[in-house]
Amino acid sequence: MPKFIEIESKSIIYRHRFKDNWFWVRYAINPYRGCQFTCSYCDALTEKYLIHGDYHDFAKEIYVKRNAPFILNKELKKFRPDVVGLSGVTDPYQPAEEKYELTRKIIEILRRNQFPVHISTKSDLVLRDMDLLKEMSKDSWCTVSFTIITFDENILAYLEPSAPSPKRRLSAIKKLKKAEIQVGVNFIPIIPHILDDKNNIEDVIKKTSKYADYILIGSGMTLRSNQRTRFLKLLKINFPELFDEYKKMYKNRTDPPHQYLQKINYIALKLCKKYDIKNYIEPPDFKVVSPQQTLIPTDDFIKENRDLAQHLLLIAFLKEYKSGNIHSNWNYHKAAERIENLDENILKHYHEGILTDIPGVGLKIQEIIEDYLLTGTSHELEKEMTIYG
Repeated sequence: MPKFIEIESKSIIYRHRFKDNWFWVRYAINPYRGCQFTCSYCDALTEKYLIHGDYHDFAKEIYVKRNAPFILNKELKKFRPDVVGLSGVTDPYQPAEEKYELTRKIIEILRRNQFPVHISTKSDLVLRDMDLLKEMSKDSWCTVSFTIITFDENILAYLEPSAPSPKRRLSAIKKLKKAEIQVGVNFIPIIPHILDDKNNIEDVIKKTSKYADYILIGSGMTLRSNQRTRFLKLLKINFPELFDEYKKMYKNRTDPPHQYLQKINYIALKLCKKYDIKNYIEPPDFKVVSPQQTLIPTDDFIKENRDLAQHLLLIAFLKEYKSGNIHSNWNYHKAAERIENLDENILKHYHEGILTDIPGVGLKIQEIIEDYLLTGTSHELEKEMTIYG
């Protein structure tokens, strides 16, 4: 049994420097640290995220931020509503949630303040909070992403020994879909030489595409510090034939080679086309509210700028996924961030002919912006939407 350590947190909401174009999150909240699901590939073990003295205690000692709802109520007044990710380095619906209900209390506060939410989990305990999620779907925006990397229980005994079965997760997806709550799949990570064969990729996509709204497919499993040490040890004991393959693939790097990522992404895209499922989440659409949570009719440009920024980020996502290089279109990210944080309508820059004064906006992105402002979409997005034929 894990040990629950109740702590007082000084802060609960983290603002990302750049908006993510996979999950669309601007903020992150982790009501717990440590996770009872003990997934062997989890990158939360890296020193960057770990707060435990010894990474071996990650699943044995669960830190519970008991004052999280109180702190969140105070902190939200400082931030403009945008998508909150639950959670980044822990599962918000791990068994500790049954006892403490911090995630539910946090969702209640986010709903009341009209902050949209993206929940990432492996647990069907999320069904307990369907009442709140249905309200958020109507009043703001929400989505739930279930991690499913294989349906092979034998392999999962090594990779996700304490997590709910993928069958339970798939059942939860069906129920959320029936309740008209946006729901999808995190097929992340595709583990090299274990889960990256075409049969497994197709099996996951085929079984989940019947019910999910999207499938996010991540071929770039990282190996860093403690995570690397633990995973290589697992390979050496249980998959010794792969140990040298991993040493060769990763060498002194934290990610698989670019060529490998491109190859797996190509397979995934072809299968997404075959089963008619999106490999991305549609950019979220939600109201703009003030810190006092009242609509601001005079500040509609905030939403207009955000929608344009998200349009650029979606184009970047599609380009990056096809290339297998998540850093290949960083100018789109830079331009999107600057546009979203403008204190005036992007139309002013357009009419004054000074779009390229915005950092990150070159002639190509200027053309996309002009196209978008005139038509509400762009030829560039339409081109990138064309999946490999």
